[in-house]
Amino acid sequence: MKQALIVIDMQNGFLNPESPLCIRGARATVPACARVIAACRRAETPVIFVNRAYRADGSDVEHTRYQIWAEGGKPLTPGSTGPISIENPPEFGRCASDYEIVKPRYSAFFQTSLDLLLRRLKVDTVVLTGTTTPNCIRTTCYDAISLDYQVVVLEDCCSSNTEEIQRANMLDMKNVGTEIRSSSQFLRELSGLTVRPAKPEDLDRCAEVEAACFPPEQAASRASIRNRIAAYPESFLVGELNGVIVGYAMGPAIDAPTIADEMFADVSCHNPGNPYQSVFSLAVHPDFQCRGYGRILLDTLIGLARQDGRRAVVLTCRDVKLAYYQSFGFENQGVSASVHGGVVWYDMTLPL
Repeated sequence: MKQALIVIDMQNGFLNPESPLCIRGARATVPACARVIAACRRAETPVIFVNRAYRADGSDVEHTRYQIWAEGGKPLTPGSTGPISIENPPEFGRCASDYEIVKPRYSAFFQTSLDLLLRRLKVDTVVLTGTTTPNCIRTTCYDAISLDYQVVVLEDCCSSNTEEIQRANMLDMKNVGTEIRSSSQFLRELSGLTVRPAKPEDLDRCAEVEAACFPPEQAASRASIRNRIAAYPESFLVGELNGVIVGYAMGPAIDAPTIADEMFADVSCHNPGNPYQSVFSLAVHPDFQCRGYGRILLDTLIGLARQDGRRAVVLTCRDVKLAYYQSFGFENQGVSASVHGGVVWYDMTLPL
């Protein structure tokens, strides 16, 4: 299987609320799309931007869209900048290996060279991201199936004007054989990272990772790590790459919405029936950082918590990590009562 990432219509004219063509859910998908684009570049998976552009005189604008286009400042004209422009978000960047195709209508295949490009690249699987799900994603999906491509749609990298429209169209595409995935699942498979419950024989490497990531006053002891693996292996998740543990995400299921310092030394705080999934530690060895492995590990732990019916995922972090955890959807609850390691911590909550 050889796949290519297709990024459809992620342009200011569809993302910015000042544009008459703005899709309400589109801007929120930019971070997830950016992570997928960066990971595909690292993996040397082709990244193809399929953008929309209209002639300044409007002669190629769909008749169903012409009035709103003309009255709304003529968005998506070549060379335009600002909130109604053809520009992609700066978070995406551009790489010399990226491809760009301009499409005149909804489908990325309609009157474009996309099919020729994919066949020249020997691609048999297209991974669709972008906006909007009921129009451009869906028509591209159906055309790809008609042309005998395997189709994957990354649900959290696509958007619609309402959640109801999003769900209905995802279901329709799934029902015709499209594979619907989350970006975290796709990134895990793309990276080759295996995420699994910890085993007793992982102790030495986990202790090594812990010591490499945290100062002595904050790091868990070898004995604590051993006890945690024994008490809750199902929520002590290690990430393994080519037989080497690169990091882990772990924590007990607790009965309180915040983590208390005494919990770190007491594995009896864990009970599978408790409503809150804690994150005691998210650590990736420095030799493997900046590759997205931490995000994959935490996303997997969050997914398990959701699957187990937990009320929320909770953690504490330093101020320098607030933005990172907020990118997952965690909410800052303010300064924590924790004095662990003699530093200031913040309580973070991700409602499920």
